[in-house]
Amino acid sequence: MVTVTGAFADEIRSRTDTYLNQVEATTAHLPDIVDAYGENPDAFVATVDRLNTQESECDATLRELSTLLGESLPPNYTDVYLRADDVVRLYGRLDAVPNRSERFARELATMHPSLTTETRDAFREMSELVVEGTVILADLADAYVENLVTSGDPIVVADEVETIVELETTCDSFKYDALDAVFADHETADALVVRELLLALDAAMDAVEDAAEHLLSMQSITH
Repeated sequence: MVTVTGAFADEIRSRTDTYLNQVEATTAHLPDIVDAYGENPDAFVATVDRLNTQESECDATLRELSTLLGESLPPNYTDVYLRADDVVRLYGRLDAVPNRSERFARELATMHPSLTTETRDAFREMSELVVEGTVILADLADAYVENLVTSGDPIVVADEVETIVELETTCDSFKYDALDAVFADHETADALVVRELLLALDAAMDAVEDAAEHLLSMQSITH
């Protein structure tokens, strides 16, 4: 078995840490965006801009990581080569989290519907769940990659993945409750916009769950 060692392993760790920190930083802006919406226009615009910038930085780091893993290993079927490819696929799933977070922020800024207190509260709760799930997911991904580059003992991820699944279920509950009320609380045109925004924010939570379940599947196959 070929083992990842030395400078290459250090570089993978460094790029991984950078990327995961950027993913967390992107979703961390979501609750602040919801809080500022309609209350502090300048803060809202500035926070949306920061999220967009952070998402672009995620894309740049992911390209660097993909290039590192693709070009620094020989194109053969050694254990390390196959695992490196797994890492690229994992981060492809992870990348959906900041992408969908950015979509929600951009659509909220563009559509700019009026929101009831109940709808705003639903956005806030869902945003916080995305943030919480992303932190857990980032920790799992970091541990998984560390295990690959050190060939250490297999990590156990099932409990954390189950926690993320529970968070996604809770997020669904807020979404469905809000959808039930949205057409009673809003004019039809605004209701349709709010519905799309609820689905967009829920999609970010779905991406967290999808990446976590993909990691669980990879961990089971690898070990």
